[in-house]
Formats: sequence, C-alpha cells, structure tokens
Amino acid sequence: MTALLAGVAAVAVPLVLLGSLSGHARRPGVLASALRAHGTIPRALAGPLTAAVLAAEALTGAGGAATLLLRLDGPMRTAFAASAVLLALYAAYGTYVSRTRPDAPCGCAGAGTPMTGWVAGRAAALSALALIGAVHGLPTGSSPYESFIVVTAGLGFAVLLWTLPSAMIVRRSAG
Repeated sequence: MTALLAGVAAVAVPLVLLGSLSGHARRPGVLASALRAHGTIPRALAGPLTAAVLAAEALTGAGGAATLLLRLDGPMRTAFAASAVLLALYAAYGTYVSRTRPDAPCGCAGAGTPMTGWVAGRAAALSALALIGAVHGLPTGSSPYESFIVVTAGLGFAVLLWTLPSAMIVRRSAG
C-alpha cells in the first residue's frame, strides 16, 4: 500500500505544483494581492514573497517531475522532502488565514478561490503524500499494468485535490 501511495505522490505532487505555477504565470498579480489582503506580512513584502513562492513551486514541482521521469530515487526523495515542507507551510498558513480572515482570497494558482479550511486541507494532504514519497522513494519492480494503475491513480488524486477547494464553496443564492 505504501508503494502505491508513493507512486501516487510521485505523479500528483509535481503535477499540482506545476499546475499551480502555471496558474500564477497566467494571472501574476493574484497571489501578491491575496497576500496583501491576508494582512500577515508588510504590504511591501508581498511582491518578494510571491517571487519566492513561485521559485519554490518551480523548483519542487520541476524537480519532482524530472526525477520521476529520469527514475532518480535519491534526488526524487530530496525533491519530495522539500515539497512536503513547502506544502506543510502552505497548510499551516492556510489554516491561520482561514480562521483569522475567512473572507480573504486564497491566491492559489492565480484563481479567485477564497481561503478556506479546504485549501489548507488540500495542502496538508499533498504534504502527507510528498512525505510518503520522500520516505518510501520510487516504487520499484512494477509491471506495466501496476505502473498504469499508479499513474492513473496519481492523475485522479491530482484532479481531486486540485478541484477540492473550489468544489466545496457553498454559494448562497440571492433569494
């Protein structure tokens, strides 16, 4: 079971991080604006912090994807350990902001999603997956069928975790 989760992590974590990076590239000002709305840092640091976040997502996402494609176990474990830390920080920050500023925007992936516990939960789930990948490493000795199942499950997890916060927004009708 751990090998399956490590394989799922190897697919889902880099895919979500690179998807997030892509969203930030499409709408570059959204994260900085959200950081200012959170009120957790001085407004002047929103730009530099945004750049640091994008660099961290680029390094961990691309590192995880590259090491998976090249089947480099040691570097993959390092990339996933870094991803686990980054995503744990996102989870802690998301939890804090969702409790102190419930109407604040998330800034996640350049989308207009509000910061909710679901955003923090997604980050925590991805952090746990990344930690499993870092500890277990790449699954070895998989048959083509098993590899297909792992990749399919990883894609499924990525899609579910990506859409979770948006799917859990309760929209109130004006009536």
